[in-house]
Amino acid sequence: MAEMRQPILSLLGHVDHGKTTLLDRIAGSVKAAHEAGGITQHIGAIEVPSATIVKLCQGILDTTRFQVPGLLVIDTPGHRSFETMRKRGGALADIAILVIDARDGVMPQTRESIQILRHEKTPFAVALTKIDLLSGWKKPTGPVTLAAQIERCGPDYSRLLDQRLYSASEQLAALGFSCERYDRVSDFTRNVGLVPVSARHSVGIAELLALLVGLSQRFLGEQLAVATEGGEATVLERSDQRGIGPVSNVIVYRGRLAVGDEIVATGREAPFVTKVRGIYRPHPVVRGRTGRGQLDSLDHVVAAAGVYVSATGIEGAMPGGHLKVVHGPEEVEAVKAELAREAQPVNELAESGIAIFADTLGGLEALAFECREASLPVHETGVGPVGRPTILRMATVKDPTHRAVLAFSVPVLSDAQPEGAASPVRVFRGDIMYRIIEEYQAWRTQKTHELTARRRLETVHPAKLTVLPGFVFRSSKPAIVGIKVLAGTLRPGVRLMKSNGVEVGVLKALQKDGDSVAQAEELTELAASIDGAVVGRTLSEGDVLYVSVPEAAARLFKDQPLTATERTVLDEIVKIRRAQEPFWGQ
Repeated sequence: MAEMRQPILSLLGHVDHGKTTLLDRIAGSVKAAHEAGGITQHIGAIEVPSATIVKLCQGILDTTRFQVPGLLVIDTPGHRSFETMRKRGGALADIAILVIDARDGVMPQTRESIQILRHEKTPFAVALTKIDLLSGWKKPTGPVTLAAQIERCGPDYSRLLDQRLYSASEQLAALGFSCERYDRVSDFTRNVGLVPVSARHSVGIAELLALLVGLSQRFLGEQLAVATEGGEATVLERSDQRGIGPVSNVIVYRGRLAVGDEIVATGREAPFVTKVRGIYRPHPVVRGRTGRGQLDSLDHVVAAAGVYVSATGIEGAMPGGHLKVVHGPEEVEAVKAELAREAQPVNELAESGIAIFADTLGGLEALAFECREASLPVHETGVGPVGRPTILRMATVKDPTHRAVLAFSVPVLSDAQPEGAASPVRVFRGDIMYRIIEEYQAWRTQKTHELTARRRLETVHPAKLTVLPGFVFRSSKPAIVGIKVLAGTLRPGVRLMKSNGVEVGVLKALQKDGDSVAQAEELTELAASIDGAVVGRTLSEGDVLYVSVPEAAARLFKDQPLTATERTVLDEIVKIRRAQEPFWGQ
């Protein structure tokens, strides 16, 4: 097998399910197990060297087949690491741990993490954490294997743990993944391994690391092949280092990056070209002590590693964006074009659609993907806070149900101030992606119903009435007569016509019991003033009248909800009109 680089590992899961404690315990185990008493530190990551894994996994891992040189564990646990830390073409992490609290099971952010893992097709194992909080747990007196600890806690504890394992397995199966306890899995291409873990007591850590190494060797061989040509990195964030100035925190995930290399980086406005002036990494921890704030200057670094990179203009690099070593003008232009395309996660912006914003390019990509899955058109995208210009632009979007901004893990600047009943733009903010989308969809449904109701009030609706005999109060200017609404809802302001299509005048007002009314429902009797009508000449007692529906409105009603009686009246109106114009309303 070709030489392999170390896989990049990330932890995902719901808040407070033990991701940080598990990460800290892995790091602590590494420090405790390292032969020389020191470990290599990286920017944004912790290196677990192969020698340490072998030491931790003695009796668990078959070291004769051990080929992975170690693990590089991203030290910002949570599904946000997948969105923030991305490489060109997918997630930065090669493999992942999905952390689930044994007591709580699958929770909202667990579900979101699973969606990300499925989208990225990332191999993963499940760490069922906090098993020490289950009834019957006995504190271990020293290093112990997971199997020995479960046996030590007794059969009642073992049964309870199995219940929690099966419960988690059922929840994950409902989300599309078949899972089983790691030592009961015979085919990892079909099943995901679950490892019970107590990070507090270091139980299950060795088994989890052994499983991850096994998955890496089996499924990531070609992906982990060492590449010495070129160098590619993901930008995590910018910072300032004393004596160095602005730097970008990056993880080099492929190839080699050296001082003097010409690079293209994803910028906030556009990709830009610069040259590496320096590469830095913190002093390693030695026997529990570290040179706080002190950095080692490197002439080059090979994947996978986290480092600070100093370069002219590097402070303009976009978090979640990319950095690539280039050679020659042609490659420079090709990479700039490629990074520009990747910085726009929506291939074609819609003329009418929502705006989506996130704190990183990776987060924006993930949000754009979820919008595509939900068939939501996108009009505008951005990385960073939502400002007033975006609110002003979104207020002019044609469809009122698209006048919305989905803001994922970003603030709305104070000068934007879109919230409030008077604002035409609604902003949905939050840190759980699918909840933002669900909140927008619920608002859009409600907004659609409101608009439909409003259009019904604004549109001339079909209605039918008769002039009551013996109730002529004024014959003209305007004519005031008693009427009965036969079908539909009658409102002032509409033109009225006879059953032969001849218009008689405009309905000015409606009165009942001496009070003006805004509308009259079916079978209501009341007085009506009709401007332009003359009783005895253009209007007679007993006449049946119809609302003169405009042709454009008749077309609109084909796709609008009408009551059965309104639909019948509309059909009668269309028949009357087509007696003179055969294609009226088509």
